[in-house]
Amino acid sequence: MNEQKHTRTFGSLALRPAAAITILASVMLLVWACSRTSNKPNMPELPATAVTAPLDSLFTSIFDGNGPGAIIMVARGDSLVYRRAFGYADIESGSRISDSTVFNLSSASKVLSSVALLRLAEQGKINLDDSLSKYFPEFPERFFSHITIRHILTHSTGLPDLLPRNNDEWNKYLVDHKSIFGFGNDYRLYGSDKEYMQVFENLDSVDFEPGRHYQRNDPGYILLAPLIERVTGESFDKWMADNIFSPAGIHDIFYRNAGERTPAMAHGYRQCRPDSKLKSFRSSDGKWEEFDYGEAEFFLTKADRGAYSSARDYMNWVIALHNGKLINDSSLTALNTPYLATDAKDVYFGLGNGVEQKAGYPLKAYHKGINGGFSIIEGIWPESRLSYLVFSNRNDWNSDSVAETVDSIFKAKGWL
Repeated sequence: MNEQKHTRTFGSLALRPAAAITILASVMLLVWACSRTSNKPNMPELPATAVTAPLDSLFTSIFDGNGPGAIIMVARGDSLVYRRAFGYADIESGSRISDSTVFNLSSASKVLSSVALLRLAEQGKINLDDSLSKYFPEFPERFFSHITIRHILTHSTGLPDLLPRNNDEWNKYLVDHKSIFGFGNDYRLYGSDKEYMQVFENLDSVDFEPGRHYQRNDPGYILLAPLIERVTGESFDKWMADNIFSPAGIHDIFYRNAGERTPAMAHGYRQCRPDSKLKSFRSSDGKWEEFDYGEAEFFLTKADRGAYSSARDYMNWVIALHNGKLINDSSLTALNTPYLATDAKDVYFGLGNGVEQKAGYPLKAYHKGINGGFSIIEGIWPESRLSYLVFSNRNDWNSDSVAETVDSIFKAKGWL
């Protein structure tokens, strides 16, 4: 997978939350409720250049505009205060990146799925503590009766990554399952949720007892699209459009299906490799080669990595989410409450969101992810109602370093 796996122990916290977590959730709920009383946070006013100048300096040092690039947006409350685009969405056609350019959302796709499950829970159609056996009776009950929806949202299912990685694993897969694909490489490039679900039918072990550890990977999230379809009786794409995107007034966040392409969609790129056997487009200067659908894995499993959006529409969706148009205050608090502490200092995970509590900073909810040539950061400080995103179609920059620098710029200017 493009995303690294991290396993951390957090004891029985997910199964029996401590009283401190309950208190924390209550305090956070009060903060959220108070923050809803005004569309604009009460922050000191600064000249626009006080923040835009250091942001410009940071991003012009990374994206020179001559190759694939990025778009960066910052919003305070409901107001967009920074927007700048760099580089080409499609090098071959020469189209430039703008706020309407469509990017793959990588792991930020997960928060869309998490909000969907929270909305269904509010409607009484599911319970986050339902076992997966309730929805997937064809899977081995001895494992799935102990795994809940909450375990999926908090990356604590214990489900292994069973994607066939080599010819031996692919041949073993074919012994147990039918496939429309003749080769393992095609399965990895083009396999969809329905195809991938088969790997669980003959599951013979899990990595750990559900709820005992935190392991950030995708298998559990892949199950959320078929779960939503079984609960609602509708296709995942349609239900998400009607119930998660449309209420926010957003119509250009979508899930890609094989063979589909929109005119505004960016290509993902990576730096050319001398030993690369890709038969995709390469730039005339020999620096860049396409690395997205058809060249990289994980583009057709929808709930974990398969969403697409423009920066403009995603920012509007974030604003709508935090204005209460999709889920209630209690659910919004749960989304960003740090339930599962890892061994890494000041790093936590909520229901689909990464949650960070660095010393000297307020709580931040975020995603950072790479999918093929797409690399993104999106984050929000709920208390300050300050949010930002970096959507990029090249994967050669350090998102951790960029996120730390952006955080420090906001803090230095008194915006947090």
